[in-house]
Amino acid sequence: MRGNTHSSFIFLLLAGLIITGCATGIRFTAEEDTAEGPFYNDGLEDDTGVKKPITNLLAGEKLTYDVSWIGIPVGQLILENHGLEVINEEEAYHLSFTTISNEFLSNFFKIEDTVHTWISREGGYPLRFEKVIKEGHYGRHEVVEYNQERQTATYSREDKKDRKPRTMNIPPDVQDVLSMVYWLRRQPMGLGKQLRLDVNADEKNWKVEVEVVEKGLFETEPIGKVKAFAMKPSATHNGDPLKKGDLLAWVTVDRRRIPLAFEVETPIFGSAVAVLSDAVLPPMPEDQLESDEEGEETPEYIYEAGDWIKGLTQAVDKSYNN
Repeated sequence: MRGNTHSSFIFLLLAGLIITGCATGIRFTAEEDTAEGPFYNDGLEDDTGVKKPITNLLAGEKLTYDVSWIGIPVGQLILENHGLEVINEEEAYHLSFTTISNEFLSNFFKIEDTVHTWISREGGYPLRFEKVIKEGHYGRHEVVEYNQERQTATYSREDKKDRKPRTMNIPPDVQDVLSMVYWLRRQPMGLGKQLRLDVNADEKNWKVEVEVVEKGLFETEPIGKVKAFAMKPSATHNGDPLKKGDLLAWVTVDRRRIPLAFEVETPIFGSAVAVLSDAVLPPMPEDQLESDEEGEETPEYIYEAGDWIKGLTQAVDKSYNN
């Protein structure tokens, strides 16, 4: 899968799903099908589902998804928050999304892709986007610098230094294909709600609409049975829809808005699913406040760019496990 095609699939919330296929199965029960009425099952009735999501990003969060295709495990997807760094003299959260093929798939087509975004701590928009693609014999290293004040995005290729950077105009507060995931998690949600945002990807500005289409109960191995919203995204560029397949994503109803699973339907690859298999969850802000009152203050460190490679950032601190 080559550059533009790859990032278009990421644009439907998470990359790699179409190549790395279908996971352990979607265990979702719609509200109308629950045994004891709307959202009343296994002691879950205390959560009304209307709590406002947390507005800050939680440094140290690491979410891992098992992926398989037609029942065959083929790899993993990993979302990480590496903590705060300074980008262009501004504090920003460093987020990454990694797609890794397992030994089985690597025998045919090895995938080791990493996408990074740096989200302004103050503004909530991306300051920099970086994509490192390693797929079979194909490689690509792209960097996008966002100037939200001037409303420009500058694309460059680290693997092709002779290629001149290209600058384009962007809408105010535009998101990239990874920061979009975290933007969505910070929005109030409810059944039937439609969320709209601008996304910059592949040197194009896209209009994205995400509709909350269903609510119910979702079960995963690391966090058990929880209430969840199902979301369906769509995108257009100059009025033309993105035709790369249909996607559904499930997130928890609680304030964390944890992405639980992703399912893609495409005409070529069929159904593709990734399901949460492991979760490293840092303390919620209110839990941290209680610790601070007891004299156990845990400062939010600012890391040097590149510390994540050395394993020094908060995303690898296993003490955050629930």
